[in-house]
Amino acid sequence: AFFWQAIEGAVAGMGEAYPELRAGGERIRRAVGEEEERFAAVLDAGMDRIDEYAKAQGSGRQRAIDGRFLFTLYDTFGFPRDLAEDELRDRGWVSTPATESAWEQEMEAQRERARAGASFAAGDGADGGAFFATIPQTFGAQTFLGYEHMAAPARVWAIVREGDFAREREARQGQTVEMVLDRTPGYAESGGQMGDTGTIVGRAGRGEILDTFYRGPKVIVHRVRVTEGALREDDEVAVTVDSPRRQGLRQHHTGTHLLHAALRKVLGTHVTQAGSLVAPDHLRFDFSHGTQVNDREIGRIEDLVNEQVQADTPVVPNEMNLDEALKTGAMALFGEKYGDRVRVIKIGDFSTELCGGTHLGRTGEIGLPKVTTEGGVASGVRRVEAVAGPAALESVARTESALREAADILKIGPLEVPARLQKLLDEQRTLEKQLRELEARLARSRAEDLVASARQVNGVAVVAGRMDGLDADGLRSVADTLRTRLGSGVVCVGSVLDGKVNLIAAVTKDLTARFPAGKLIQEVAKAVGGGGGGRSDLAQAGGKDPARLDAALGVGYAVGA
Repeated sequence: AFFWQAIEGAVAGMGEAYPELRAGGERIRRAVGEEEERFAAVLDAGMDRIDEYAKAQGSGRQRAIDGRFLFTLYDTFGFPRDLAEDELRDRGWVSTPATESAWEQEMEAQRERARAGASFAAGDGADGGAFFATIPQTFGAQTFLGYEHMAAPARVWAIVREGDFAREREARQGQTVEMVLDRTPGYAESGGQMGDTGTIVGRAGRGEILDTFYRGPKVIVHRVRVTEGALREDDEVAVTVDSPRRQGLRQHHTGTHLLHAALRKVLGTHVTQAGSLVAPDHLRFDFSHGTQVNDREIGRIEDLVNEQVQADTPVVPNEMNLDEALKTGAMALFGEKYGDRVRVIKIGDFSTELCGGTHLGRTGEIGLPKVTTEGGVASGVRRVEAVAGPAALESVARTESALREAADILKIGPLEVPARLQKLLDEQRTLEKQLRELEARLARSRAEDLVASARQVNGVAVVAGRMDGLDADGLRSVADTLRTRLGSGVVCVGSVLDGKVNLIAAVTKDLTARFPAGKLIQEVAKAVGGGGGGRSDLAQAGGKDPARLDAALGVGYAVGA
């Protein structure tokens, strides 16, 4: 890795015009260095797969490169197509019109999958988008009441079937339909917050609201399963949101704002939201950051959030013009579309964000916030998951239960578990080391027996045998010992470990031109349903059929025939 060193020149040359470069120089260098390392790992993995592909296809000049293989390298492993083609061309392969055609077919199939996913996510499958686009012109604007009310009267504007969006005049018991109302307390999924569920009751029937979401030009739609009687267009209905579920959503959404602010205070102002999920029982927050958030930082983040919870800070929503909101210091998400009027959620001096979601009245209602996991999801993007309220209490209870169970097994107190586990691990490592030493001594002893059984095949000393229970490293040590003891000769040893075959071939320097180890190991590995390769003096392989190992090792004796 060397490219990260060029960042110093970029900061020096452009830091005056872009002061952010100077302020974040060290973070940028670290991020570029880590990206280089990740890309090097991608290249290593891709080269391994190119090796496997070339061996599986066999030798031969001017063979056409399979475009599907190139696409798999690119799409699954992130290996650049041009580098893959260069490497294969160096090995005698060529790109042909068939290569390009296969690549384009795979790329188009990927585009179709992406378009299908986007269409599904937008909720505009078939001609649904066209239908819902007519709702504002036909009926007027809907009214969302969910900030202040959990229940409200409403009128059914339209009922449509799922899938084909055909309009229905009524929905009867057992049917699941999509329903548009003139007003609703139900929050439609957006901004990471899941949609509300609840009930809808009319004069002639009732239904269960399974989900609430947007379709077309921000039309609020309820997915309803009719549980009794029938619900009809133009019915007067009563809509009620599931209150405990909504409370969980509010707790986790307000918790998300506190978490975002705490992350910026602990890790730096470069942290910005890269995605989120607000569910009734947990929150997930993706953010831009180049390195793992360590336990100390997680602890500090939790402390800052808990300080706000303990302070019972008011959560104040205000509606204002976008420019006015931005002047107050409210955070806006890059790429989000905002109207002229926006809703600003202010939590004391700790957090100010643009947000249309539902929130608590005070931070104390969160109860107990607790980070549960932290990890990477993409290059430069980390993910934190957390729980609040009853979900946090349940999480803590599960953790304590597991700790008590572990303590009971070890017959110690819960707080003694970490030290005892460390002691057990140290003892295990010591025993494993002793076991490896014993196995090595046993292998060397068995190697002496194999040397004594060496066969002369057309003037070449050949040793082939099995030593079950050894991994590849153990076999390599045995092969090296045998090769040294022979002075001049060919060695092929194998073992069965955990149901898999390990094979090692070793050839003394004076014989590598006549009997390259890589070619020998390939022939032996075929007999056990495997493959491998390596240098002319040492090669390694694996196989899937332990029952054929003895027969495979017999191939080693045919080397000089």
